[in-house]
Amino acid sequence: LAAGQGSRMRSSLPKVLHPLGGRPLLLHVLETGAAIAEGKPVVVVGAEQPAVRSALDGRAEIVEQLQPLGTGDAVRSVPGALRRSGPVLVLSADVPLIRAETLRQLLETHASGEAACTLLSVVPDDPSGMGRVQRDIEGHVGRILEEGDMPRGMVPPIECNAGVYVFEGDQLWPALDRLSADNAQAEYYLTDIVELMDGRVSAVTAADPSETIGINDRRHLAAAEAVLRRRLLDELMAAGVTIEDPATTFIDAGVRIGADSVISPMTTIGRGSSLGSGCRIGPMAELRAVRAGDRVSIGSAHLEDCVLGDDVSVGPYCRVRPNTVLASGVELGTHAEVKNSTVGSSTRINHFSCVLDSDVGKDVNIGAGTVTCNFDGGEKHRTTIGDRVFVGSNTTIVAPVRIGDRAYIGAGSLVNADVPAGALAVGRARQRNIEGWAARRRSPRG
Repeated sequence: LAAGQGSRMRSSLPKVLHPLGGRPLLLHVLETGAAIAEGKPVVVVGAEQPAVRSALDGRAEIVEQLQPLGTGDAVRSVPGALRRSGPVLVLSADVPLIRAETLRQLLETHASGEAACTLLSVVPDDPSGMGRVQRDIEGHVGRILEEGDMPRGMVPPIECNAGVYVFEGDQLWPALDRLSADNAQAEYYLTDIVELMDGRVSAVTAADPSETIGINDRRHLAAAEAVLRRRLLDELMAAGVTIEDPATTFIDAGVRIGADSVISPMTTIGRGSSLGSGCRIGPMAELRAVRAGDRVSIGSAHLEDCVLGDDVSVGPYCRVRPNTVLASGVELGTHAEVKNSTVGSSTRINHFSCVLDSDVGKDVNIGAGTVTCNFDGGEKHRTTIGDRVFVGSNTTIVAPVRIGDRAYIGAGSLVNADVPAGALAVGRARQRNIEGWAARRRSPRG
């Protein structure tokens, strides 16, 4: 169910598309469901939510709830062609932390009994805003009470509804037609269907209440983020990754890190990233969609949408921008920026350099203060530097330029023409010494 408007999020972005661990809430739920159920899921979306449709990208059958008339109406919106007679698993897109193991237990419990519905319940520390599960003397679920309808004298521990259900399809679809909207919100609540099942409703209590956090506002989102982040870090540490300070380390869902890697404090590793074994990252590093090999070292740097080979070293205050490939053994020292470039193996770009839109060969030395000028005010141009080239410090290379293999560029040069292989290019004014000038400059005028 993904049709909720999410007004309490105070956002133009649909609630189910807000990111959790770098991935929309809706996709967390879909991926968990796909791990335990076969076939294409059905997602009920609200009217005029093209962004939700786009995010699904063919992963599900989409059903539109024309008017926001509640969760019961959302399920009832599923057309006959998609209605199944067997077990129907109903998930909420705003309950994203449910584990596949919990859903599997729910399905197994349902299959082993004769219930028309088996729901997931929880005994939370704070039941505020949650529907209360009321059982009969035989332990069957008789109804779900909203918080305002809870009878006096009901004291903790309070069993609550987690918003996850398994129905028998042949019992679900007819019962939906019997739902009433006779309530303050004039909506059809899926929870009301429990009373229509004539006591044939059972419940499985979630062992971990944090799995059932529902996202209604940004405070809930932050709470879920903390739970998911710790869950992901625990999985990485169990797989042989050292997280020096979990409290200040942020790693998105789906990130892969090899064994014996060390992640230092204040580090963020975003979605789409993968690191090999034996890497050292941070402190204060930020990586977004970075694919790195083994034994890569990254200091307090910012890297985005780039590829790093084995044994690459990126020092402090460097920035590696999108569409960059650093081959094995490349070294970036400090305050270096590389964008939309390929850099060959064992090349060194050590200090205060800016390499933009360039193809740099292997075993090249880029001296401190080197800049490849890529933009002429109208178009961007590429620089090509061959293998084993030496570029002296404070060199300015004005693209488009090709520098051949084993060429030397004198320090302080302005290079705006091609340099042949093996040549020395010096593009600076000849030094002139004026004897006695300093003394005359310091003497009183007149």
